Amino acid sequence: MNGFSAVSRRSQQRTSLTIVTPVFNESAGLPAYREAVDRTLFSRSDLDVSILFVDDGSTDASWQLIEQFARDDRRMSGLRLSRNFGAHAALAAGIERAGGAAVATLACDLQDPPETILEFVEQWRTGADIVWGIRRSRGEAAWRIMASGLFFRLIRRYAMPPDSQFTTGSFLLMDRRVVECYRQFNEHSRVTFALVAWTGFDQARVSYDRTSRKTGASGWSFLRMMRTMYDTFIAFSDLPARLITFLGLGVWFTTLLFSVYLIISWLAHAVLPGWTGIMLALMVFFGLLFLILGVFGQYLHRIYAESTRRPIYFVAKETPPGRDGP
Repeated sequence: MNGFSAVSRRSQQRTSLTIVTPVFNESAGLPAYREAVDRTLFSRSDLDVSILFVDDGSTDASWQLIEQFARDDRRMSGLRLSRNFGAHAALAAGIERAGGAAVATLACDLQDPPETILEFVEQWRTGADIVWGIRRSRGEAAWRIMASGLFFRLIRRYAMPPDSQFTTGSFLLMDRRVVECYRQFNEHSRVTFALVAWTGFDQARVSYDRTSRKTGASGWSFLRMMRTMYDTFIAFSDLPARLITFLGLGVWFTTLLFSVYLIISWLAHAVLPGWTGIMLALMVFFGLLFLILGVFGQYLHRIYAESTRRPIYFVAKETPPGRDGP
């Protein structure tokens, strides 16, 4: 399908849009989420919106609320995973089951405003297959903003396709054909925005102001941010292997210089006991060796995990069809 016919098709029909929302212990914020979605999205006459909640093994009352929402309004449904598989696995479960001409993601903490999805739809109607939400401002700690900015710059340069307009948050909208491409990914170490960016297609951005959480605490800790950065580089870039190669070359060059120093010292009869230098050299080189083995071990572990072809998640429960919504 060419670009002109795609734009014509999207602009002339009532848009069927599915919004995937992962949930993990968010019972305090779900009522506000429902009210915001009802006010901003369900009220639109040009959109046929449905919400698919994916409960990622919550231990609070989140699933009970999702079941209640589904009973009250047929436009809301839910999946409950058998345990906590992680946010990206929950997004995968939702995207793989989502219907509609377009699929968007929306966190239930409302840090990403639902009304921005309306701007996503407008960009989609003008021909964009992927629409990214880019944060114009963020109501978060300074360290988190700086770490996210560094992460973005590194993976843009070393991991992602050079012409992609991706952003590091998983707040986005995909056309149906991008969803079908996404469904073909099978890897376990998943980073949603990276997988979507890797598909290519025509892309656009929408700027928005990200607010602070109204309820609960964010699970996006510094360690999880570092893990996501690590997973992205391991899965999409050869940078770790190249760094090890350069590190090995640097150590080899240093060894040559140290060998010259030892030879000169021996010729000058200035040989000292030197056990400190020997121990220091052993620690440096053994530390380097274990670092290299550790990185290679990570690659081997991921190869093993992918070769076993274990399922990415299991669904324990699904909501039955609800009654007609308002």
